[in-house]
Amino acid sequence: MRPTDTLQSVPLRRPVRLTLVGLPLGARRRLAELGLRTGATVEVVHRTAGGGRVVAVAGSRIALDRETARGMQVLGEQEVPVV
Repeated sequence: MRPTDTLQSVPLRRPVRLTLVGLPLGARRRLAELGLRTGATVEVVHRTAGGGRVVAVAGSRIALDRETARGMQVLGEQEVPVV
């Protein structure tokens, strides 16, 4: 995956790590409360007809609209360096 890939472009059932949540502060805070924050491992489990995504994170499923999914940059799990 490229560093500029977003949740919108991730194939189903492929674990990825969030590298940047490029959304307004209020949206970032709410998503962080739900477990979607930089460094979190997520997996797209469903694509909606309108272009949204349902993602699995920390045992929960969260539905995201298309624009929110586009604002979240990711890297494939195998590409993330272990610190």
